[in-house]
Amino acid sequence: MQKILLTLLLSAAAIGGRAQAPSVPITDGFDDMMERARSFNPNYKQDIARLNQEIEQKGRLLMTDNAAQKTTAIKEVPIIFHVVLNSSQLAQIGGEAGVIERINSQIDALNADYNAANADSATIPPAFKTFYANVGIHFALAHKDPNGNYTPGYEFITTTQSSFAVNGGTIGSGFACSDAKFSTTGGAEAWDTKKYINVWVINITPFGVGGVGTPPPYAAYGGEVAFPWNEQGIAIAYFALGKQTSSSQYFVPAAKAGRTLVHEMGHFFNLFHPFGLSTFDNSDCTDDDGVGDTPKEAGPTQSKCPAFPLLDTCSNTFPGVMFMNHMDYSADTCRTMFTTQQAARINVELANGGYRQSLLDDPGIIYNYPTTITTISNQSSFRIFPNPASGNCVLWFAADSHPKEATLLNAMGQAVKVFKLDETTQLQHLDISDIARGAYSLQCRFDNTAATQRLMIY
Repeated sequence: MQKILLTLLLSAAAIGGRAQAPSVPITDGFDDMMERARSFNPNYKQDIARLNQEIEQKGRLLMTDNAAQKTTAIKEVPIIFHVVLNSSQLAQIGGEAGVIERINSQIDALNADYNAANADSATIPPAFKTFYANVGIHFALAHKDPNGNYTPGYEFITTTQSSFAVNGGTIGSGFACSDAKFSTTGGAEAWDTKKYINVWVINITPFGVGGVGTPPPYAAYGGEVAFPWNEQGIAIAYFALGKQTSSSQYFVPAAKAGRTLVHEMGHFFNLFHPFGLSTFDNSDCTDDDGVGDTPKEAGPTQSKCPAFPLLDTCSNTFPGVMFMNHMDYSADTCRTMFTTQQAARINVELANGGYRQSLLDDPGIIYNYPTTITTISNQSSFRIFPNPASGNCVLWFAADSHPKEATLLNAMGQAVKVFKLDETTQLQHLDISDIARGAYSLQCRFDNTAATQRLMIY
């Protein structure tokens, strides 16, 4: 009966075009993956405990070293989105234009949350605000593909598959939506997973799984057998991609703030759920996430925004459970923080010897600008690359455009800088090195009109 009801709900959602998806609890496939990892390692629990101690020590040394050197450099990592949907699913989220809009808002959400720049951090209770941390990672769309050619940072693959099972794949590991990661099973091949963060946007079954991110292939987790390099990355359900800006957009209510990918990215960088590695029932309080400043939790705060303080059997005194942590299962509209030790744990993976360090090796993957009009699939009068940007950026104009100037406007609509443009070329380089980080609008003036696009400067 439950399966019939779910089928009816899904059918109704499909008929409704871009209508709201059914309200269901949102989970991920991580717990099942770690339970599977246990089967690869007879000393799983002891090895995990030892590994967590080693990572905590490395994190402490890293924080001490950074403080001594006053290190504030932001680490840039490239993302490629493989959008693997059938034609009706793609239409359900607005076609290619709708997906591009959602990808851009997704990048904004990632950068806000990983740089302690999310406006809703104001809602963090004072008892936990002292732990609120800036991870210091900037996510950028890849602009160079593995063959050295320009890419917008996403690709569209029309699949004949209606869905991809989170833990029932027929190829590769069979876990973490493995079928979506191979073209022979209707998916898309990963780009070099040591250089790119691969994100597969797909329809995941069972419905309600918002995504699944693979952790680094530590031996304690089963190594590369459990988590092969050619499957490393994140699968995200298409109903949870980006941030909802209109009630007509197809989103599940508990996953509409762009934080499903924020959560799964945490797994990718070796963070776990505060209620444990491989269980929903931690009522005996013996499992945790290996992070010292996240309170223990008896079970997930499932797809809701509870009142503070929330107490349970593992954190039964004030301030209770940190349900606003990005790694809990609370509704993503109330997940607002990473902690200091979570930030350190993530940065261990990007430091020398870390499993994600190689993501920083080739900045050219991000800063590879288009050279001709044919390299860009876009109908607007101009585009900005990269975006977000720092130091400089490039404007591309359609061949029939004749821009005279561009004006950078701040959030209050005030002109910050005016750029005079060369009307004879389609590519214009802008120096923004003297502009403070933040959200701006870039307005371009043509013969009789003006066009405006958002520009994030970091």
